[in-house]
Amino acid sequence: MIFVIAFLAVITGIYGVVDSLFATTESATPIAIEPQVQSEETYITLWRAKQALHIGKPLTAEAVEREQVALSDARLLGVKQDISLNFKPTTLMNTTVKAGELVFPEYQTTKDQPGYLDLLVSNGMTLYPLTISSRNLIAGYIKPGDNIDIMAISSPKTNLSNTTSELDEFEGVKATLLLAQIRVMSVGSDSEAINPQVRKNGDSESTIVIEVKPDDLAKLALAQRTMYLEIVRSQYYRHQPEANVSDVVPNYSGIVELRGNNKGNLGELF
Repeated sequence: MIFVIAFLAVITGIYGVVDSLFATTESATPIAIEPQVQSEETYITLWRAKQALHIGKPLTAEAVEREQVALSDARLLGVKQDISLNFKPTTLMNTTVKAGELVFPEYQTTKDQPGYLDLLVSNGMTLYPLTISSRNLIAGYIKPGDNIDIMAISSPKTNLSNTTSELDEFEGVKATLLLAQIRVMSVGSDSEAINPQVRKNGDSESTIVIEVKPDDLAKLALAQRTMYLEIVRSQYYRHQPEANVSDVVPNYSGIVELRGNNKGNLGELF
């Protein structure tokens, strides 16, 4: 029994020494720590206004500047991807943006979106579709945004609204300036240049959309149904543009002289 107890004591001591040696060795061995690789920061594109942007005006590339912003910072603004703006001249701003503020796509309205026409019209003005003769128009000369003058040729005896009308009597026929400095909103079907719509009989007409004062609607409606209308780009006139037939036809007089053969005839005339 004594021998067995002594033997177990020796074995236990040896185990303790060996375990202590292994523990010391493990603690002395350095633990390799893998270096953390920092992920590359992602940047997105934002646009900031260099000047004040106004409602109803198109956005130009010169009016904004591009900024590269870290995605983590952009998310604080509610932006998760690159911002793309529309620089077409037909796309209009639907809100006012101060200089230094960010510009977002929702601040723009394209011509196929609701509310576009409201952005086109100036305050206190209205739109009117005007059909005019395009005989004397030059393709591409008048474009949306230009100002025009509307010339009207009228006759007290003949309705000249039809471009095929021919005058047999020139008494009272005159040309006058109907309206001046009228802004053109669209021209023809493509809203970019004048492309006359030619009829089968060879006559041509174009429909333009203009911006006018509401007080001028009655005048335009009547003129379109009684007069021959043409448009020209707005000019500066030294005198009121107006002409009678006598100004262009030499020796023309619209006065008819009536004579009686005797006193009886004169009495019947007067």
